[in-house]
Amino acid sequence: MRFEINTAVLVTVLQFLTPAPSLADADAAGYTPQIVASFDASQFQLPESVTMDWAGNFYFSMANTIQKLTPDGQLSQFVALPIPQSSFALGVKFGPDGYLYAGSGSFNPADNASYVFRIDGTGEATPLAHLDPNGFPNDLAFDGEGNTYVTDPFNGQIWKIDSNGQYVVWLQHPLLEGDPDNPVLVGHWFGADGIAFDNNKSNLYIGNIDSGAIIRIPVLPNGEAGTPNVWAQDDRLKGNDGLAFDKSGNLYVAVNGQDALAVIDKDGHLSVLAQGTPLDGPSSLVFGKKSDDKKTLYIASFAISRALGAQQGTPQPNLSKIEVNIGGLPIP
Repeated sequence: MRFEINTAVLVTVLQFLTPAPSLADADAAGYTPQIVASFDASQFQLPESVTMDWAGNFYFSMANTIQKLTPDGQLSQFVALPIPQSSFALGVKFGPDGYLYAGSGSFNPADNASYVFRIDGTGEATPLAHLDPNGFPNDLAFDGEGNTYVTDPFNGQIWKIDSNGQYVVWLQHPLLEGDPDNPVLVGHWFGADGIAFDNNKSNLYIGNIDSGAIIRIPVLPNGEAGTPNVWAQDDRLKGNDGLAFDKSGNLYVAVNGQDALAVIDKDGHLSVLAQGTPLDGPSSLVFGKKSDDKKTLYIASFAISRALGAQQGTPQPNLSKIEVNIGGLPIP
């Protein structure tokens, strides 16, 4: 699949993506992710987010498209989102209604590309909500009432969108804000990014890229946000991106800028499971869905920094996997 990418897009992205400081790997547990599929960085096949359906197909956000990878390894375009070429598809996840949802955004507010799309099985994308063009609708999570929660790292907030597309700012808080004075990715701050509910959906967990924190937000009985608190914070989490819970409450974290995969147990203790090749800017995580795959954690390596020359080395965009002891928490 060949991507038509405007050269100006590459320059724009390069401005904003400088790798985070290297992570010491003294506590790495020795996991070595196994590559499932490799992609072609020269064709801008850089997977920012990944999700999976019940048939074993993977869906990736790549540039302004969603790409589909079949179990036999065939990659094809599922949908080109109706946004400017200088904009980006971001988080992708299946909702409880069976539709695929995707966020989109741009570094340039003039693109007016801040959307959440609902995508049917044929690849037809319909805007669910058109959000603040100054924001960057990123990752997604779903409650049991038909609502979609969307992180906005530029605005330091969480959007809540109902099934009819009506939206509100569910929570805006300093703990969700990026750090303009000391951003991990030089050129723009990034606050609230990865998002995941716990098992009973009583708490929403948010990763903050710049602060290296995981923020826990109680969901009150009336659906409003409770008082957020820092559940975990560590320099080894600076540049954190996608999140995924297992069924025992362990939270897996893709640490994008540090080429690492970390896990935080239910008491907040952090371990680094893997670091370095084949992890290359790991940005998103998803557990397998079938009975023989539920203990497999799949990892999308975005590889954007090396692809654009902001970090030394040959880019290795890929989908890799590790086997863990406990199955993943279903999403949604």
